[in-house]
Amino acid sequence: MSRARASKSGQPARRDYDRRKRRTRAQIRKLGRPIWRQPLMLGLAVLMAGLGGGGGWYAWKEGWLVAAQEKMAGVTHSVIAAVTPFKLTDVTVEGRDYVTREAILAALNVQAGDSLLGIDLQAARKRLEAIDWVASATVERRLPDTLYVTLKERRAVAIWQNGNEYTLIDKNGRTVRASRMPPGAESLLLLGGPAAPEHVGELLLLLAYEPSIAKRLKAAVWVGQRRWNLVLTNDTEIWLPEEDAVAALQRMAKLEASDRLLSREFGVVDLRLPDKLYLRKRAPAGDPPPNGPV
Repeated sequence: MSRARASKSGQPARRDYDRRKRRTRAQIRKLGRPIWRQPLMLGLAVLMAGLGGGGGWYAWKEGWLVAAQEKMAGVTHSVIAAVTPFKLTDVTVEGRDYVTREAILAALNVQAGDSLLGIDLQAARKRLEAIDWVASATVERRLPDTLYVTLKERRAVAIWQNGNEYTLIDKNGRTVRASRMPPGAESLLLLGGPAAPEHVGELLLLLAYEPSIAKRLKAAVWVGQRRWNLVLTNDTEIWLPEEDAVAALQRMAKLEASDRLLSREFGVVDLRLPDKLYLRKRAPAGDPPPNGPV
């Protein structure tokens, strides 16, 4: 019997492998559909596009709202300035010693006739506190026509001589500029030596242990970036050691109480060695000074 049977029409029947071949191609076409054409991925893409567009619209809307609010605030201030009866005619400042009048007015950024209600008090306060001498400030309205400013200034404790320049120093070692010397500047401690302001806090703490010597102090020199020389009002110098300067100063105070060393003819009291004391007499008038300390 023949392997290929004839159909009723006389055509040979198709073989099984033809049907398997067509089925495989159909599977390939089905599995080979691009992923972006899948229904689930199309839905996700549409959702992400919608969210992106919505976020952009929201950001645009928020920016517009901020700009509109700022514009409205400016219009409000202008209206208040036009209709308010409270016009600025006076600025009163309390607590000013070092800061100049011009610096205060520049920081306040006001002028006579401005609306008292339209002044931004917080912004004015921040500008005042940016001035070198000002530690803190408050700004108040006092109706009907006054702006009241209270300053807390930094206090100078010393004057640093750096070459031919003199700079005021506060207790934290901060250098503060001034167009004029503050009241009582002639009684301030004079500092010398490179980087002396950075160590003024240590010096003040050291002097607190021996107020009897501190009240006679005229100047202090930071020597060799490591220690202090103290100069008294009678020009006697006390050379302190690099380490344990407090113990050395206390030792000096005891010697002064018992032997009055600082009231005698000695020009230098050298305390740099813990177990020895060196004294140097004052040079006669007209003689060159001895070599400085190291």
